[in-house]
Amino acid sequence: MAEKTEKEKKTATKTATTRAKAPAKAASTRTAPAAKAAAKAPAKAAVTARPVGKRTVARKRAAPAAAAPGEKEQFTWRRFRRKTKVGVVVSAKMAKTIIVEVGRFREHPLYKKMIRLRKRFAAHDEAGEAKAGDLVRIQESRPFSATKRWRLVEVISRAGEAGAAAPRVADISKALEEQEGVTDILTPEREENEPQPEEKAEE
Repeated sequence: MAEKTEKEKKTATKTATTRAKAPAKAASTRTAPAAKAAAKAPAKAAVTARPVGKRTVARKRAAPAAAAPGEKEQFTWRRFRRKTKVGVVVSAKMAKTIIVEVGRFREHPLYKKMIRLRKRFAAHDEAGEAKAGDLVRIQESRPFSATKRWRLVEVISRAGEAGAAAPRVADISKALEEQEGVTDILTPEREENEPQPEEKAEE
């Protein structure tokens, strides 16, 4: 019996010591994060103490309002500089899409013969104005689809008009260049009093 009581006393003292140690460990684990937070607190205070610069906020630009089908579109400098081409409508079978064939002449690099080159462009026709055979003017624009990067600006002449009455592509392109002022830029101005090269040779 005495042995039992001694064993019971030892186990009781062991459990008491383990219970006493457990809160101490818990307290130490509780104090450890608090100590870490206390150590980080001055660093945070130092960070917040710095003067904060002004933040720039990126604003989205509002898209320009699309013009109504009947109204003329307001031209900005970007839209004014977009390329324009004059060609004949080859196909108008697709919805809101026309195929315009633009022809041009080019000199062969070796044989110096003038070659006719033709290229087809898919153009966006919102109102469905153009038909096959019409002479139209197209302008480059945003991508409407995988192949469409042009849009219809105006129908110059309808199919079936008399050949004499219908304007030619070369005449229209010249008129457009004159309207944009291309000829004024390219031609140099000479003074009237300037002596000609033949007179210089005679002197």
